[in-house]
Amino acid sequence: MHRFRYTILKFSCIFFVIQLNTIFSQQNKIIIQDNWDQTTDKLAHSTTSFGIYYTLRYFDFSRLETLITASLIGLSYEVYQINDPRETDSDFKGISIQDMGYNSLGIIIAFGFDHFISATKTNFNRNLKEKSYKRSKPN
Repeated sequence: MHRFRYTILKFSCIFFVIQLNTIFSQQNKIIIQDNWDQTTDKLAHSTTSFGIYYTLRYFDFSRLETLITASLIGLSYEVYQINDPRETDSDFKGISIQDMGYNSLGIIIAFGFDHFISATKTNFNRNLKEKSYKRSKPN
């Protein structure tokens, strides 16, 4: 599984570099005017980033690998939107800093849940072991 994670991380980095080249070769303005209002698009960014984080954790990525990979995927999608062929309105072609903020929010919330759930599981298992030890120990 370690080899799989390394391969995924390597391909993510390559994809990220290619996307950066796209940014620098872009002639038009690439950062679009946006706002922080909670819209369906912003909700989609945060929940997708949350889901990506947990999907990677399910496949036994470390927390650091998961944070980096989920962030790169979110950034790569924003960079992709610069030249998205499906987007007909030129006002929406580009990178939205606010979308990246919502991506980060989803990842941070997922990280918090992950940390809380891991701590709870550890404490629960420790308490179970202590109780079973007390029961098996003769008085």
